Amino acid sequence: MAAIACVPAAPVAKVSACKVTVTATDENTITGYDPAKYPSSPEMRYYLAFLLGGVEHGRSYVFSTNSDGEHEFNSFIFEAAGSWTIKLADASDDSQVATQAVTVS
Repeated sequence: MAAIACVPAAPVAKVSACKVTVTATDENTITGYDPAKYPSSPEMRYYLAFLLGGVEHGRSYVFSTNSDGEHEFNSFIFEAAGSWTIKLADASDDSQVATQAVTVS
């Protein structure tokens, strides 16, 4: 099951740069094999969305994880104090893969 971690765990709005680590995502597989495509296996691609009160206030670039299902997004600065949610989403259909609550002071 995919997981998200934010360091520092309790960031300060407009001050702390949060490093977001994604772990245990699905591996890239051959389930959608098409010999006309290169690479032949479709790549699992994700993005991180940063939500305050259910409203998106930021989004990462689209990325794929390494062979261990991990990725680091090195710098997000929360613009306001409050209860934020970091959402990991599948870039192909915007479906939610994992979430992490973060309290910003």
